[in-house]
Amino acid sequence: MIKKPTVFILGAGASIPYGYPSGETLVTETVSELLGKRMLFQICRKMDFTECEINEFANTLNRSGDKSIDAFLERNSGFIKLGKVVITLKLIQKENEESLFSFHDDKWYGDVVNELKPSSVDSFDNNVSFLTFNYDRSFEHYLFLSIKNSYEEIKDVKQCAEIVSSIPIIHLHGQIGKLPWQSNDGSGRQYSESFEEIKYIRKTLSRNVEYLGSTLAKARHYIVNISKQIKIIHEKELDSDDEFQKAKILLNNAENIYFLGFGYHDVNLKRLNISQISPISPKIKRNIDGTSYGIGAAKRKHINSVTNGRINLPEKNYKIIEFLKERVLFE
Repeated sequence: MIKKPTVFILGAGASIPYGYPSGETLVTETVSELLGKRMLFQICRKMDFTECEINEFANTLNRSGDKSIDAFLERNSGFIKLGKVVITLKLIQKENEESLFSFHDDKWYGDVVNELKPSSVDSFDNNVSFLTFNYDRSFEHYLFLSIKNSYEEIKDVKQCAEIVSSIPIIHLHGQIGKLPWQSNDGSGRQYSESFEEIKYIRKTLSRNVEYLGSTLAKARHYIVNISKQIKIIHEKELDSDDEFQKAKILLNNAENIYFLGFGYHDVNLKRLNISQISPISPKIKRNIDGTSYGIGAAKRKHINSVTNGRINLPEKNYKIIEFLKERVLFE
């Protein structure tokens, strides 16, 4: 178990081993599928977006040169509704439970989760939290299933949910719907690459028939409601954003902070206030470390500059699985 206050900060690279795209890949795929009028385009049309709206969004996104859709939407508020729906539809397709547990050299969830599990469920007590910039729900779903299947004392979903909920997992930019165990009102959605509402629309397209207007309206309403759980945050909103305020409290109290699969974009580092994190005490030294896979020397110098040298990036380009073994103190 982890007893020292520890925070893991997850970037897009953290989910890539589980089939999710990087921000740049998501942009490329979205533009290609919309302009090519493939299934994503057809579903958006059924969602009541006009062909003109979709084409304008895809072309503008493509020519912006932005590396992520959410960064693009922050400066193009007129596309927010369509952009959120597109992100939702794209990421839902990646929800594959089998992929979470299948073997792959780069998969790392198990390495962290196993460090959190005590010999008995009664002694489950960790001082760890996770801040994620990702919309996907793969980590918490893995955590829930792993805990549920590790202890025979756990008899039901509610008991497991209480244990898992003791570990803060904060989606700083929202998520594509709550999981069933996270929702008390029955609105949670299973971790799955599809659900009935999308199936209705796909069948309508593939069979070239129209469902009853009420059925299609229900599908649209459900998908839009999920997309609304994605947050596009503007700078002026940060001070009032509850999730970022919780994150800053956790970071200021942490002895160990680890960035995993993080791109170290200036905006995100600024929002976390990394350069200004206050000392814990004269006797306790805070350790801030992170993966640097694919990051060159110039980028390292820049990160060092904008964070006042707070992050101890290793010189070696560790992948997450390697970084955990070489740099993370599970204590």
